Amino acid sequence: MNKNDMIILAQTINTIAYVITILIGIGGNVWVSWKVGLVFLFDKTSVPRKVVILILFICIADLFVLTHLILYVHFQIHQQWVFGSLTCKSFYIIEVVNKLVIPLALLLISRESYESVRMTSHKSAQKGLNPWVCMFWMYSGMAIIAVAMLFVSVVIFADTRTYNIPRKGILTEVTVCSFHPPYPYALIFNILAFLFGYVLTSAAYVYFYLRVPMILKRRYSSIKTTSSSSNRINCVSILRIRRTVTAFVIVYLVCWTPYWCLFWLLSVFPIANNWMVVVSTFTHLLPYISCTAYPVILTAINKGIRSAHSTILTSQKKKLMTIRAGAYQMITAQLGFVQTWLRDDTNGNLAPTLIRPRWSSSGSAEMSKGHVSIVNVEADEEQPTTQIFL
Repeated sequence: MNKNDMIILAQTINTIAYVITILIGIGGNVWVSWKVGLVFLFDKTSVPRKVVILILFICIADLFVLTHLILYVHFQIHQQWVFGSLTCKSFYIIEVVNKLVIPLALLLISRESYESVRMTSHKSAQKGLNPWVCMFWMYSGMAIIAVAMLFVSVVIFADTRTYNIPRKGILTEVTVCSFHPPYPYALIFNILAFLFGYVLTSAAYVYFYLRVPMILKRRYSSIKTTSSSSNRINCVSILRIRRTVTAFVIVYLVCWTPYWCLFWLLSVFPIANNWMVVVSTFTHLLPYISCTAYPVILTAINKGIRSAHSTILTSQKKKLMTIRAGAYQMITAQLGFVQTWLRDDTNGNLAPTLIRPRWSSSGSAEMSKGHVSIVNVEADEEQPTTQIFL
């Protein structure tokens, strides 16, 4: 196998990895939408509202990212951008969402976890306005401004370009979707994206998640209990939480650090050979994997969401069964009345039998018969009327 065949094989594996990520990501985010969407619509108290909204937002954003990623897979296969300039701009706008907005949403979830633990501490709850909280909201405002600036830059500078590239010894006209702002704007864009997409966001993300088991350990160590079983349960719970948050931090750093290192490397040294293209393509896949996996992980480990979802399903099923039983009883009663009047019309003077539902002691509907009596009167009196005894 020569060098070109190895490169083609690596590119094929890369494309397959992208396709698998898209399929698994769409399936996982549809599952999360089903779980979290029901909790968002029908439950207001079991799960913190902010966490539900943030997970649902990440899920919807992921679906947009994955559907736009299909365009990139098409470009990898056909080596030609055929979707036009507007779609190119929307592609890079979704890229900004993937690289900046979703990490900020993950940061807010980590802060909610930290605050839920911190505020349950009696001493922390009595404190006034924390200066760290003010700094965090200042950072959030600056991040929103930075994201808006990046969106504007993408709308202005992202566009399709055509190049003549040699393929198999023949110059071929290739259209690509690219984002190349001029020098001053490119440097500002790179710095803002790196600071708010990785450096500050990662530092705050790691801080909030790693502080959770520390606060819990300090709180339980200050509570003196005589029961050894309670101490053992507390230690096991803290250990489980520590493993969970450590896994979150490791997955985040493993998926995002190579991307941003390559981001700056390619900013200084342009791509020189096909192997750098393969490495760059694979590294770009890692943030997609991270953003795809996080909503599924956050939903799967959240007992409150799972419990609320099961409760909602049970409640809705009971309501549906009640509505269906009531509709069946109503239809049965109406059919009984129709049968009664048809029999009366057919038999003339035969007293019709009225079928009507009757509730038994077990709660089920039984059919009882009510007889209709015809009152015979003299000819000079009123017309005969039918009396129904219910």
